[in-house]
Amino acid sequence: MLLAFLREPCTVEDIVGHRRVHRPHVEAPQVEPVERRTATRRPDRLIHAGLVTEVEHGLFRTAH
Repeated sequence: MLLAFLREPCTVEDIVGHRRVHRPHVEAPQVEPVERRTATRRPDRLIHAGLVTEVEHGLFRTAH
């Protein structure tokens, strides 16, 4: 789950590399764009819900 991953501060690039949508062995042209789109949308939704905070510009972690 993304919240567990965000216990430590992470950037969008960290989230993209963690592969939330595609399994690590999947290699296809759409993988990186889909992972990036998901990684940029998800923190915004979790911030709005009060579950994640942006501790610095572009650096996210679970809210305490």
